[in-house]
Amino acid sequence: MPDTTSQGNAVALTALRDAAERTARMLRTAPDAAAPVPGLDWTAAETAAHLVGELSFYTGFLTGQRDARDLLETGSAAQTAAQTAAQRNAAANARQLREFPDRDMSRLADSVVRAAEEFTAAAAGRPDSDSARVSNGMTITVPVMTAALLGEQVVHGLDIARAARLPWAISPADANLVLDGVLAMVPEYVDRNAAAGRHLSYELRLRGGPRYLLCFDDGTLTVTGPGPKADCVISADPVAFLLVGFGRTGQWGQIIRGKITAGGRKPWLGPGFGRLLVRP
Repeated sequence: MPDTTSQGNAVALTALRDAAERTARMLRTAPDAAAPVPGLDWTAAETAAHLVGELSFYTGFLTGQRDARDLLETGSAAQTAAQTAAQRNAAANARQLREFPDRDMSRLADSVVRAAEEFTAAAAGRPDSDSARVSNGMTITVPVMTAALLGEQVVHGLDIARAARLPWAISPADANLVLDGVLAMVPEYVDRNAAAGRHLSYELRLRGGPRYLLCFDDGTLTVTGPGPKADCVISADPVAFLLVGFGRTGQWGQIIRGKITAGGRKPWLGPGFGRLLVRP
């Protein structure tokens, strides 16, 4: 197959491999595999096993060797159809921990690197328009898959680092790559009840990165490039916005530090943005 990987996805695949290597180095020095991860129900080793599982699952989705529908163990077809994307993710996470039972940190370090290389080999050369159904039930393109997996590495890398009391940094460049993929999926993570009856728009300006227009319309959300004037303009440091969005830090500390600011015609809408969404 000729190499048709876009420059953007090639950059993201390189970032993914680099992040997996960083994760592996940290795993090899983490002192306690059983250390609890702050804010999660997993240990450091379980979180590492999840990273291996997520990379392996996505490779299988992309190559056709795994069917995401097999992960939905809810019983009836009606129950499966009623699941949200977040609920499907939770079911897949539980499945991964059963399928990948190794909790040895050194072996997990090797597995993370190997799994990242396998995904990269499967994704490299594919057109950006190629897509696959993934754990949350959505059908997403190769670049969005890459961004999602990069997000797993940098966010769960931080989780493991906190458990192990080791340093971990997320670069603005990586955060912007992750957020571009997240924003492609975020319409499936709208809190339908909180957004019901709401008709409002936000322009999100990621510092050093792109801009997006997010329009809520009675429980639904569309995400596009910048367009008509929005009700509220959010300017955000991409790392701060990523960590707030994934629940790894509170928004008010970032607002006080100027990492996230709100402007536009209705700046008071800014702090309520997150309440319109559910976390992945």
